Amino acid sequence: MSTYRLHLYIIAITCALSTRVRAQENTGEFSPILPIRFLENYGYLQDSLDRKTAFDRLKFMPLNKSKSVYLSTGGEVKVFYESLRNREDEGEGYLLTRLMVHADLHIGDRFRIFVQPASGIESFRTAPPRPIDRDELFLLNLFADYKIVHNTQAVLTARVGRQELNYGSGRLVTIREGPNVRHYWEGVSLLYKDENWKADGFFTKYGTNALGIFDNPVFDGEETFWGTYWQSQKPLLFGAKTEVYYLGFIDKVSQFFNTQGEETRHSIGGRVFMNETHWDLDAELTGQFGKVGEGSIRAFGFFGNIGYTIDSKAAIQKRIGLKVDYFTGDRDATDAKLNTFNPMYPRQGYYRGAGALYAANFWDIHPSFTIKSTNDFLFLVDWTWYWRTASADGIYIGGSGIPLLGPNGSNKKYLGNQLDFLFTYTFNRFLTGTINYSHFFSGGFVKDNPNPGEISDFLNTSLLFRF
Repeated sequence: MSTYRLHLYIIAITCALSTRVRAQENTGEFSPILPIRFLENYGYLQDSLDRKTAFDRLKFMPLNKSKSVYLSTGGEVKVFYESLRNREDEGEGYLLTRLMVHADLHIGDRFRIFVQPASGIESFRTAPPRPIDRDELFLLNLFADYKIVHNTQAVLTARVGRQELNYGSGRLVTIREGPNVRHYWEGVSLLYKDENWKADGFFTKYGTNALGIFDNPVFDGEETFWGTYWQSQKPLLFGAKTEVYYLGFIDKVSQFFNTQGEETRHSIGGRVFMNETHWDLDAELTGQFGKVGEGSIRAFGFFGNIGYTIDSKAAIQKRIGLKVDYFTGDRDATDAKLNTFNPMYPRQGYYRGAGALYAANFWDIHPSFTIKSTNDFLFLVDWTWYWRTASADGIYIGGSGIPLLGPNGSNKKYLGNQLDFLFTYTFNRFLTGTINYSHFFSGGFVKDNPNPGEISDFLNTSLLFRF
C-alpha cells in the first residue's frame, strides 16, 4: 500500500470513529485522556456500570476472577498538514501522520508493564525526511513498574525501560508533542509521591530515532540525561505551587558558534506557578554550569508568563497575557567561558511556527490575547518581539547547540517579530482540530544575515483522535 493511500485510509477511519463517538457520549464524569498515556488510570471501571462509551470497554479488561489482573488499551491517530515558506518565497507543503497504540498490563497492586509502539509517516516532502517527521515503526514506551512502597501515606515506584519524561511546563524536558515523532529516553527512574510532594529521580540515555521499522538503537545515544525533579502538591509561596530541580546532561558531540566538543552541563532551577480566579502566573529561573570542550559553562535562563482573565466564570472567557523571557548567549568568543543557555529538550512550539527560535541567546516580549469556551474552542493571537542577548553569539534552533545564524561580526541585536494565530476546536473528548498560522517579520540581525534561510511563513492544520 502506498503512503498516500495509507494517509487516506487513516483520515477516513478517524472521521468515522469521531462521528460514532458523538452519538455515544452522555453526561457524567470521564477520566481525562492525556497526551502521556501511561499517566491515565482506569481502575474505576471495575464496576461495569461506570462504562459510558464503547471505548471504555477497552480500558478495563479483567484477566482473572478477582479483577486484580487487568489490561487497559488505547490509541491515537494524528493527521496534520504543514506548509513552510522562507523569506525568498520558496517552500513546500507536506502531510504527516502519527499512529500510536498502547497496552497497560496491571498485575496486582504493585506490578505493571506498559508498551506503546508508534509510527510517524511523511508524504509529499521533496527534502530528505527528518527524524522528527519520520520513523516508520518504533517503541516509544516499553517499561516495567514495581511499587516498592505502597500505602495510604506514600508510594515509591521503580521504573525500568524505555520511557517518556515530561516536567513542569515542558520548557526544558518534554515529550515533544508538536512534531510527528516524540522524544523518549531509556533507563531507570524512581517515582515518589505523598500528600505534599511528588519527586522523581532518573538516569537515562536519550533515544535516537532512525527512519525504518524497529531500527532505533538501544542504549546507544550520544546524550546522557539524569536528575531529580520535585513538585509540591500544595501551594507553598504566596498561594503558588513550587517546583525545584537538578538536571545533568552530557552530549558527546556538541557544537556552539564559539566552541565545540563534549558537553557536560548541570542545570539547577525552580518554578512557581498559580492560577487564581482572575490572575495566573508562571515563572521559572534556571542556572547552568559545567564544561564544553576546554571551556567552562556559565549561563542562565528565565521564563515568565502572567495573565488576567476578564470574566473567569463566563461561558466564553477572555484572557490577556504577557510573556517575558531571557536566555544568555556567549559574551566573548575569545575567552574560555561559554555563556550560551541550553534548553536541552524543550517542547517544540513554545515559540510556535515561523521563527522556530529556541531558548538560547535571545530575549523576548510576548503579549497575547485568548478567547475560549469551557468545552469547545480556543482562539489565540500573540505577537512576539525578539532580540539577541549577546552580539558575540548567533542564534540557534532545536536546543543542544545547533547553529542557525552565525554572529557574522554584527552588533545588531534585534531579530524581528512574529505574529501567531492559533485556533483549536474540541469536537468531543476524543477528537480535536487545530489550525496554526504564523509569520516572521525579519529585522536587524536576521534581515542583514548573508544566508537568509529562516522560515517566514508557517501553517499547520491537524486532526487528533485519541481513545
